Amino acid sequence: MKILTKLTKVFFFLIFFSNTAFAINEFKFLQKEVSGQFCKELFNRLDFPGFPSNQKQPFKLNTELIIEDINKVDGKNLDFDALFTLYVYWKDPRIASLLKDMGMYEDTNKPAWLCDYDPNIIWGVNRKIFDPVVEFYNRKDKPDFIKGRADWIEIFSNGTVQSRIRDTAKFKSNFNFKKFPFDKQIFKFELYTEFPVTRTVFEPNKVMKKYEDTLYNIEGEDGIHVPGWKVTNVKTSLDRYTEGDYDYEGFILEITAERVSFYYLIKIFLPIIFILGISWSVFWVHPREVDAKVNITIVALLALIAYNFIIDEEIPKLDYLTFLDAFIFVSYIFTGASTMLCVYAHYRFEKYKNPINKVDYYSKFLGPISYFTILVIIILYFL
Repeated sequence: MKILTKLTKVFFFLIFFSNTAFAINEFKFLQKEVSGQFCKELFNRLDFPGFPSNQKQPFKLNTELIIEDINKVDGKNLDFDALFTLYVYWKDPRIASLLKDMGMYEDTNKPAWLCDYDPNIIWGVNRKIFDPVVEFYNRKDKPDFIKGRADWIEIFSNGTVQSRIRDTAKFKSNFNFKKFPFDKQIFKFELYTEFPVTRTVFEPNKVMKKYEDTLYNIEGEDGIHVPGWKVTNVKTSLDRYTEGDYDYEGFILEITAERVSFYYLIKIFLPIIFILGISWSVFWVHPREVDAKVNITIVALLALIAYNFIIDEEIPKLDYLTFLDAFIFVSYIFTGASTMLCVYAHYRFEKYKNPINKVDYYSKFLGPISYFTILVIIILYFL
């Protein structure tokens, strides 16, 4: 049973740590297995709950944030769901000193994995080591304070401490819908720590640059999957702000994606143009058939109103016009204008008894030309 347990652990770490997603990009396993007794003794001797009082430099929080999937993009509620993996590691000289005393320290940039612990026992009530309290500032749901921020805490032979969490969460975002449905949106992830820059600063892991260049498409993997969107850019940055007497730093990941607009072209734009074409076809009907002409234009107008209800489900109530709003509004105007022109054409026919009606004649050509001219102006303004 013990042999099976050991093999399971080895298999587990090979699966996770051989992957490019592992934040400590270079590490090793000791040829001689680390005993459970050693990890227990190390845990018992750990007693470093706060920031080192004699340390002048802040802990550098080496950060790797992997976004595996973005889904349920909710324009009305200005949020989205994401599956992510977050690695954060830093070196604690007190742990390095303790490992020296225990004969397990290595002065190297390729440390050996030694032990891992449940965050509830190492960051919980006991508070055995320093906790930088790294949290997502724009996360909407509230995770468990300890377990919701890390799956496990690992210690390496050079005094490095690493936390890792893989989770799904809902994030808020400030979407701009002015160009909807030909818009680009930024899916933002904001990480901040509870401590000022005198104690902790973020340092993006070197693999983050690779993610920026490849849009998270590493070694043949599919990259980020966002249904209905195409990822165009990945950017990481550091943000600083002042609160009271202290400066704080954050790690920001921005994923820019453009909306796949084919659906809207086929299901909204082309049908609306087709409906508008039907409403303006009445000017080829004899002016005496006013009932038939008006019925056609009214049905077309009602169809446009129905489309408006469909679009209202996509985005919130805004204090500005989107491209689609302007397109539908102009279509409303021209559909309504066809109804009024039909009535006016019938009035002129009854008055002058002339079968060649100038209103119908000029509307056949001027209507579509003016409509598409205005559409071009709207496209130039919004897009």
